[in-house]
Amino acid sequence: MDSISQIQDPATKQAATAGVNQANSGIRQIASAIIAGEAPPQEGREITEAGLTAAGQALAAGDTSDQAVVEAQESLDDAVASGQDVVANC
Repeated sequence: MDSISQIQDPATKQAATAGVNQANSGIRQIASAIIAGEAPPQEGREITEAGLTAAGQALAAGDTSDQAVVEAQESLDDAVASGQDVVANC
């Protein structure tokens, strides 16, 4: 989500980045398990969910007159929808 790096408010940018980083950590756990032929760990799912939730909360609290906040929220919404599709189809 490159749009996060363009957010003007430092607190919003930092909180959204931290949430995305947390979600990425969970996604890496899930991907590593899949590559190893193992079931994805529940912990990875929980970390991913917590990170996406934190990023969403940070963006929801952000200034929507900042176009980067709007774009980051749209990207996050798309990523969450894609993730839900993967879970539903796998």
